Amino acid sequence: MKKYNTFYIVIAILFITLLTINLFFFKGSRSFPGVTYSKKYMVNTERASIAGNTYVIPGQPVEPGDLLLELSSPELTLEIETLKKEIEVLTIQKAENEKLLQSKINLIEAERDLITGETENEIQLYQNQINLNKSLTNQITRDQNSVATNDTLTDFHLQIKYLAKRGLLSLQALDIRILDEKQKFAAEQAKIQTAIEIAQETLNWKLEEEARLNKYATFAGIIDSVFVKPGEQIQAFSPVVSINTKSPTEVISYLVGTVNRNKTLGDTITVQSLERSRTQVKGNIIGYGSVVPLPDILQKSSSITTFGLEVFISIPEDNPLVVGETVIIK
Repeated sequence: MKKYNTFYIVIAILFITLLTINLFFFKGSRSFPGVTYSKKYMVNTERASIAGNTYVIPGQPVEPGDLLLELSSPELTLEIETLKKEIEVLTIQKAENEKLLQSKINLIEAERDLITGETENEIQLYQNQINLNKSLTNQITRDQNSVATNDTLTDFHLQIKYLAKRGLLSLQALDIRILDEKQKFAAEQAKIQTAIEIAQETLNWKLEEEARLNKYATFAGIIDSVFVKPGEQIQAFSPVVSINTKSPTEVISYLVGTVNRNKTLGDTITVQSLERSRTQVKGNIIGYGSVVPLPDILQKSSSITTFGLEVFISIPEDNPLVVGETVIIK
């Protein structure tokens, strides 16, 4: 009979203790519980690619600049090689155009020399005739024939002027042809140069894209998941790795009962570690969720489910708390 009474006494004590803790922890206190979480960042591909070597596993810490995963894109490689070949062909074409222009100019200059030589020879023939007639005129007397001789000399002078004028016009025509060839050359070269510059800009962009295929850590964190295996084909904009921040950046807390229901968005609160009472950080309420069952870590009884209103709190990334730590919000 005594043992039976002791059993009920122990049960009563446990019930009163549980009730006291529940009232103090959830309802009677101005504080309420929560759990810290880290922000998860997804690392995605920019284009369809093939996975190469992976250098990280879940749970592995990483620092900025650490190589996470190698990726390759046959399509991008082909585009890069095509652009390089296009630039090479255009550059060769540009050099060939310069050689072609010089050949055309050399041919025109040869025509200039030919025209100049022919004109000078023809003029020299008439000049020789003039000189011959002058010598003959000096040997004859003034008579009727002298008039004919003077007319002949005049004709020779006119022929010389005509030949000189014709030669000058022919040379001017050659100058126009050279200028026309140079203008055509300049227009064609400008067109090719523009094509080269556009192809080079595109190539530079493709090379930068190729350099970005491999994925590197951009901040200190912990690998959460690796979604691909070596040799696997990956669609564009697919996630390949997820990384959590080393320190928690958010707290999800739970209001139980009506206490603290007067808190509003933006309120500054204190987040304190449940097990390390001296470890705490300031935070701000950023939103409210719905009434849900508390996580198992916060449930005080396995037989009674406690519900609470979700309260989302942001905390600075540089803080002394640990991801998944149970905290008290004050």
